[in-house]
Amino acid sequence: MEVGTRVGTDDGFRAVVDARSVVQPLGSGHRVEWWVGGEGRWYDPSTEAAVRQVRPGAAPVLETRLRVSGGDVMATTWAAVGRGSIGPAVVVELANETPVPVAVAVAVQAASGGQIRRMSADGRRLLVDGTTAVVVDREPGCYALVDAAEDLWAMVSGGRTQVEQPRSIRCRIGAAAGALVVPLPHRASLRFAVPAADLVENPSASFPDADRVAAGWATRLIDAATVDIPDGALSAGAHRALVDLQLAKPTAVGAVELARWGLGRQAVETLSATLDPVAKRLVAAAHLWRLHRDPAWFEGPSGLPLEDLVREPADRVEVAGALGALADLLDVRGDTRSAADAREVAAGATLVSLSPTDPATTTLRDLSNCLVLESVDGLDLLTEVPDAWLGGGIEVHGLATPYGRLSYAVRWHGDRPALLWELDRRDDRPMTLRAPGLDTAFSTDEPIGETLLAAPAGWVTPRSTAVSPPDGGEFF
Repeated sequence: MEVGTRVGTDDGFRAVVDARSVVQPLGSGHRVEWWVGGEGRWYDPSTEAAVRQVRPGAAPVLETRLRVSGGDVMATTWAAVGRGSIGPAVVVELANETPVPVAVAVAVQAASGGQIRRMSADGRRLLVDGTTAVVVDREPGCYALVDAAEDLWAMVSGGRTQVEQPRSIRCRIGAAAGALVVPLPHRASLRFAVPAADLVENPSASFPDADRVAAGWATRLIDAATVDIPDGALSAGAHRALVDLQLAKPTAVGAVELARWGLGRQAVETLSATLDPVAKRLVAAAHLWRLHRDPAWFEGPSGLPLEDLVREPADRVEVAGALGALADLLDVRGDTRSAADAREVAAGATLVSLSPTDPATTTLRDLSNCLVLESVDGLDLLTEVPDAWLGGGIEVHGLATPYGRLSYAVRWHGDRPALLWELDRRDDRPMTLRAPGLDTAFSTDEPIGETLLAAPAGWVTPRSTAVSPPDGGEFF
């Protein structure tokens, strides 16, 4: 089971970075970590207490700080595709923020369940069984290669490394390990790369920096729904979960959540790539259609293979509701006979929900269900409002629903919430909007509007949270 944060690139390269900044490329048998030597001793982030890791934004860019000699050594970790023909890699930049020079050992050892039978050094590289495992951006000051991984730390921390490049090491039980030791002056930085394949180029000149990678992920999320709620961590977690979902193993339920949060193209790509059973894929396809009603998602070589999903053998009882939901899509495509058959099979059936299977999908599903739920005749906003949210502003932009994309805001006038809403309708079906968690008496059939609701029962406004509603009611 993976423990850590996934990083990766569009070409499918994935790696996991744990809370101590250890990098393991998925599908490999090795891991890469770093140790710091300064002021008379060595520090291993995996065992030191003074280690802190943060993810500053939604992008899979991590900052890990290790306290050393009156200051920090900070590792910034991200994944990127190299320039030109250079493939993908995890890039780690180490910045020495301490007042003294330090030494950095970039170590390669077997991952849990993995083996390294041959370890060799080649200038700035360490090779595992003949393939590049790590490359540093400058010539090492020292090397360490061992045929028993448990000896590597003792060799490095005990000063028994060697200046000359050593001969390769072999180990029949797969426990070979090695390290490149590099000096790092005060206020300087170095980079190393953990590549998907062979790499000889300098990491500092070959890969985009972390800010550029973060900007790229922001562009990918430009169409995503946004939320701003009193629980700031939950607000920030939505876009992080959307990123994590795109880096995770593709699943049908993941595709549905991507679509619900406005990322239609990524939803189609995810559903096309998943190996989930046909029944789950068909149910997910039905949800995608209901949420966006875009026939283009089911056309061409990059679209979802609707005919294959409908005709492939599956439990008809399990997928009856999905077939019914897709019937009008079949009509749009001109396949009226299949549409009629789908409606016949679906008589009396409802479209089932798919259960989340991973933390990112669970986070997105739970949050979206808290913000809006489909009712028998429309949409219910904020069915349950946590006490901690009362008196705090709420803004939601662009959540996909079967009636269109929904945006709304809650502002407070003393103990009374002002609700502003806008539903970008796709059709003229009757729809009733309610907000039972704020005011059970409120309902409307209007797609756009604003109103001052009744005060929530039993809630007393703290003096510090009473604010005036927006002038003129402007929100969208």
